[in-house]
Amino acid sequence: MAQVIILAAFIPPIIDMGGNAGSQSATLVLRAMALGQVRVTWREIGAVIARELPVGVAIAVTVSVLEVALASMTKHSALFSDSTETGVRVLIVVGLSMMICTVLGALIGALLPFLAKKIGADPATLSSPLITSIMDITGVLIYFGLAMIFLGHLLVS
Repeated sequence: MAQVIILAAFIPPIIDMGGNAGSQSATLVLRAMALGQVRVTWREIGAVIARELPVGVAIAVTVSVLEVALASMTKHSALFSDSTETGVRVLIVVGLSMMICTVLGALIGALLPFLAKKIGADPATLSSPLITSIMDITGVLIYFGLAMIFLGHLLVS
């Protein structure tokens, strides 16, 4: 466990990035709804996803690369102390988690205002807190799920 304690340092930025990406997508959709540019139809939802997904992926790739670069520079000796393989696996977990959380956050953020409108709730008041809560929970599950997949062998004695 001591070999991968560095994972704890990357929980907040990974989880926050999912919420940030979701809030950005939701803001764009809410503005389009307020201006009458978007209605709650399957066609409009598809168009919003087609527009937001490439942006989410681009942000995810950029931030993931930066996060992995940051992770590789933090206390080099702690990250790669016993095994270079362990260090590389930590970098994979950090990078993949950041990428998945960012893209998923952007998608959820784009879809949530439509769902709120459909159920009769105010999309503006519902979207941001709900996106943050969903991405906090989902981000932790994604992060530790990937950690178990790539580093689970270190947790079993």
